[in-house]
Amino acid sequence: MLALGVVQSHEALGLSLILTKHNKDPDERSKAIEGIARLAMKQAPKLVGKAAGRQMAHCIVLMAKMAVEEYSRTADDPQNRCRCKGRGRVTDLDASRAAGKTVEKVCPRCGGSGMKPIKSASVYKVIKTVVPDLTQRTWSRNWKVFYDSLIAQCYQESAAAEKLFSMVTSPQQ
Repeated sequence: MLALGVVQSHEALGLSLILTKHNKDPDERSKAIEGIARLAMKQAPKLVGKAAGRQMAHCIVLMAKMAVEEYSRTADDPQNRCRCKGRGRVTDLDASRAAGKTVEKVCPRCGGSGMKPIKSASVYKVIKTVVPDLTQRTWSRNWKVFYDSLIAQCYQESAAAEKLFSMVTSPQQ
């Protein structure tokens, strides 16, 4: 309990992201979205703000929701699973025939993660409803890079929280 309290006080966003991913806790999910949105408002590129105009805050919240949603996806949910059924490995038919036994390879669709990749086009469609003037070119050059950085920020924050938790719980020598 003490370890969770220490992590909560120092890495609150990272802990919220971890609890969102593993426990699917709605309260922690809203805290994580709020924290990522707060970071996104500080880090938003100038061109993103210029394109969004008065809708900047709404766009940031939508992107934060989608970034947290993408971060918290797991292969436990059947709708997130790839063709490989979440295993990340598929049978290589050509190699199996040649070898005379079953040969497996990394799934080419998911790259071994076991989950369907989320297309950035879905995020583009959501943002386009708020900012109708947004072109595909502007999305690809400015917004998508920013969205990918939000997802990377989710992974960095959770890694920092995990590192702090392991430091607190490891036996002192």
